[in-house]
Amino acid sequence: MSMISKRKQIELPGCGQEDLCLLFEAVAQNLFILCMEPVNSSCASCQRCPKDPLSKIRDQTRLMERKARDLSNSYVTHQGLHRTHIDTLCHEPVPGFPKGKIVTQPEMDMLQQLYRTMVYMNQSLQVIREHQQDLNEPDAVLLQELRHAHLAVRGLLSNIVCAFCVQGASPNPVTIPERPTVTKAFQQKIEGCKVLWNYARFMERLAKSLRENRKQDFGPVRL
Repeated sequence: MSMISKRKQIELPGCGQEDLCLLFEAVAQNLFILCMEPVNSSCASCQRCPKDPLSKIRDQTRLMERKARDLSNSYVTHQGLHRTHIDTLCHEPVPGFPKGKIVTQPEMDMLQQLYRTMVYMNQSLQVIREHQQDLNEPDAVLLQELRHAHLAVRGLLSNIVCAFCVQGASPNPVTIPERPTVTKAFQQKIEGCKVLWNYARFMERLAKSLRENRKQDFGPVRL
């Protein structure tokens, strides 16, 4: 089965009636695109997409690499987790992240893998934010950092969809891996720690691979 499906119009993810995509700190670099449409209606095909979405994805990845690492460290600090908890409980793989270097795959397959990972991360950040809202004051620094990370993931998702769109395609639907149901605050902290640690590792590997790929100027991916 092909990794992509042909479609004339696309839906940019993360745009809801009460939760619209917003640009934040990277607006001056034009890294993210805006979708002011509800998710159940299509943005006007590729008209709102940047001319070179692959370049935007590369730039976003570079910015998000550092932010993901900082967020993971900040989260651990704010949760008051002991080093033993971090080493034995947080540093475990979670099913939403691919193994190996996805940039070694053909371009469209790589984009599908990246799309799947960011869809998982988009949902994961929503869950983490909900958990942390019960544990923090509304103006807490961690909540702001989580919100910025959430917006960054949505911005990256938008440009991934645009990268498909300019090829006359759209990403395949994604099935999110089932996540454990946790109700205790400590377990919620650990689950969040796992996700953010894996997210930081994934973005670090992805950014490094894209830098190496660009320097070598060969291979299946033109990012």
